[in-house]
Amino acid sequence: MNSVLELVLLARAISTMAEAFAVVGFASALLHLVDFGTKVIRRLREVEDYTVEGAAYFKSVRTRFPLILDLVKKIMLQMEAGIISDKSQEVMHPIVNSCIAQAQNLDKMISRSLPLSTDNFWIRGKKVVHGVWSESEIQRIDAALKSDFELLVQACTFQKSQWTGHSNAISFAPTFSISPSVQVTLAQQQNQLPSMPWEEPERQVHAPQAVFMVPFSRDPNFLGRQDVIKEVSEKFQKCLSVTLSGLGGIGKSQIAIEFCFVFKDMYPSAQVFWVYGADPVHFEQSYQEIAKKLRVPGWNDLKTDKLRLVQEWLQDESATEWLMIVDNADDATMFYGTRLGDSSALQSDSKSLARFLPQSSRGRVLITTRDRRLGERLSQGPGIIQVAPLSAGESKDLLRSKTSEENWSEDDALKLVEYLSSLPLAITQAAAFISENSVTVSEYLEMLCNDENDLKELLNEHLEDSRRDWRSENSVIRTWKLSFEQISKESPRAAEILSQLATLNFYEVSRSYLRKDDEIEMAFRTALGTLQAFSLITVTRGQNATCKMHRLVALATQKWLEVRGTLEYWQSRALNTVTRRFPGPGHQHYSEFTNMLRLMPHAQVVLGYQLKSTDDILACARLLISTALFDLHRAEYQQAFEKCERALEIRESLLPSDHPETLESVQTLGETLLHRGEFSTAKIMLQRAIVGREKSLGPLHTDTLESLSDITITLLELNDLESAETTGRKALEGRQQILGTDHPDYLVSLNIMAIWHQLKGEYPLALEVTERVLRDRERLLGPDCPDTLVTLNNLACLNFRMGFHDSASQMLHRVLVGEQSSLAKNAYDIQVSLSNKAAVLVAQKRFPEAERDLRNVLQMRESTLGVSHASTLFTMEALAHVLEARDDTEAALNLNARINQASNERQWLPEISTLLRAGLLFD
Repeated sequence: MNSVLELVLLARAISTMAEAFAVVGFASALLHLVDFGTKVIRRLREVEDYTVEGAAYFKSVRTRFPLILDLVKKIMLQMEAGIISDKSQEVMHPIVNSCIAQAQNLDKMISRSLPLSTDNFWIRGKKVVHGVWSESEIQRIDAALKSDFELLVQACTFQKSQWTGHSNAISFAPTFSISPSVQVTLAQQQNQLPSMPWEEPERQVHAPQAVFMVPFSRDPNFLGRQDVIKEVSEKFQKCLSVTLSGLGGIGKSQIAIEFCFVFKDMYPSAQVFWVYGADPVHFEQSYQEIAKKLRVPGWNDLKTDKLRLVQEWLQDESATEWLMIVDNADDATMFYGTRLGDSSALQSDSKSLARFLPQSSRGRVLITTRDRRLGERLSQGPGIIQVAPLSAGESKDLLRSKTSEENWSEDDALKLVEYLSSLPLAITQAAAFISENSVTVSEYLEMLCNDENDLKELLNEHLEDSRRDWRSENSVIRTWKLSFEQISKESPRAAEILSQLATLNFYEVSRSYLRKDDEIEMAFRTALGTLQAFSLITVTRGQNATCKMHRLVALATQKWLEVRGTLEYWQSRALNTVTRRFPGPGHQHYSEFTNMLRLMPHAQVVLGYQLKSTDDILACARLLISTALFDLHRAEYQQAFEKCERALEIRESLLPSDHPETLESVQTLGETLLHRGEFSTAKIMLQRAIVGREKSLGPLHTDTLESLSDITITLLELNDLESAETTGRKALEGRQQILGTDHPDYLVSLNIMAIWHQLKGEYPLALEVTERVLRDRERLLGPDCPDTLVTLNNLACLNFRMGFHDSASQMLHRVLVGEQSSLAKNAYDIQVSLSNKAAVLVAQKRFPEAERDLRNVLQMRESTLGVSHASTLFTMEALAHVLEARDDTEAALNLNARINQASNERQWLPEISTLLRAGLLFD
């Protein structure tokens, strides 16, 4: 008998131990799923940060997995309290194990898709391709997780514990560690247990009154926007649906929250619902919650389509008045069709969510979106409201409401909100940084202005904001990144334009720079329309239409490209776009000046990039040469000199010394030195170019003849008339033979020979040749072309020397009118022509007018050449003579003292140039 009893007790003990091990095994599985699942969610966020493709493939599972973990945590709490039966645990254990297996599979997929910091461009591309191949596998994982979630809910619904609430048993419960930062204690009273999604409250036939499903409290510091609130109310008088559209972070959701409370105050008995519209999973979850809150018959039936259930319930004309907010409805394909690779929570992929938005005279729908075109479609046109940035005053008040007094500065606050474009999210982000890091408004502004990389990091800083949905990004760059990704999926061409625009001078880019050569106009305009719809760019109209992007948007785009590993690619594209369009040596004609002026800001941007490939570096050298030549036309001699030196350094390091491009750099540097007045050095460089070009290209090549022409001018400046005649005639005869007498380059050489005759004192022959050049240039280039005006200036000088002062004065007047309308303000040609006019005025005894003109020339030369430059000193001397002629002895003495001081500071140019003294211009 005793042995039988012992056997029974032993069997019970073994059974109890088995049950205990089963409980521990299930609890361990729950803990493992939460810990490992948290890691997977974190890695899914990294995928979103690094690749648009990954964000698209993983988006649905990224949305669903946190819901499963939330459910598991609630199961753990209920299990600790003893209200999950052994049978339920037995049913749920394999489901939890299945979730763990899917999480492990998902982790492996992420490892194969997520780029590492050490990966090169090829490996990153390979991982993207792998992600495309693995898309079906990700869909399978997501489908399995969806099934597991539904099974867990079902198991808890139909396998409830018969627990009666023994508190003494609870007091001995252990503590489970869900994650390093979360501790869940099992000893909780029944009335403290969290509500479960499957728990069925007491059945009610009618819905409870005044359901208010807004997940945010009212902002007591809500500022401004009353005009938008009013406009929403007015549009609801005519429309069933209204859309708030605008740039991410502009404050659309905050306006919607405030409107909910305004609506509630006006209609206390009305129902207010909040639907998260960024993805199908949360959209359907929101509808499930509405059905539950309203106690809609069938709300707890897993087989019931909750989307249709809620839609039909709210469309019933007997329903209570209601307002529905659909927040962050940015994905057009989600509302009006499926997209490749999107495994949604809908029962059928063929469903489009737009048709489940209820339409009833008893209710209104307020939508927030970044995509204006989607907003117009959802609200059927008239209901669209474009949300603009805050006013300067509202922006300052918003910053003030979130900043302590000791950190405040009124003046810098106005500068800061202007710098942040009055964007509410950026202002809130700035205020959070100021508060958390104990810096002042002035210090934060200084950090923003110091360096673009600092600005990108500050705008990328995550902030905790209870006023924004926890699923939304809480930084400017991360918020706009969602828009960029949406655009990449919907319109890859629009994403290309966005990327190109951000790597040029984004403040103003000609539309023609962004359009492909063979692109259909309609397709191009559609892509631009996508960017405009997301409020990322503005486009002007007209023949010279331009695209503009705000600096913050551009910086966010650059950061996005950097994270994707494509920033260098788009910088290279931008460089080659500008280089291809900028006229190079021999092609910078007068008709191209306007085009080059438009291209210069873009050239300055792309020349600042840190390029790596040899092709890009050589393209940079080509652009340096092209822009240096244009700088010479604008009398920006120092800039031209620095660019030529940099281009020559690049080419000498990458190309042979006799390579045509290397010799081109030598030639351009010599030409720049000539304009700077460093004639001896210029002569050396040009001689090197001639020798190299004759050897590699031949004596009659146009480039060789160009070098001969420029060295002739240099020899004239050095007053070496004999040598100048030799090189000048050689260039003239070569150009006549190769190009013909009507070619502009032949007229350049003929003009140089006319100058040579004038310097030799052969005035009749100089007059004949100069007049011939003038006639041909007027005929071929036009009377207002700068080259034509150069010849007319030289003809005026010849008339002056021949004693025809009135004729010279009339010619110079025409020259200056033409030059001032076609050249840069301080152009060298204007300086020479104005100085020549002053000389004529002196000869005519019109000293006050001569003094005025010489002071203008002096101001221009001091600003472009410097105080100690030979041309500047020449002008000072001329002005001193005029002052002496006017008996202004004191002013003349002071000016002569300045001349002596500046002369002592000169380190080169022992003599003034010959052509400058003669007032002659070359081209």
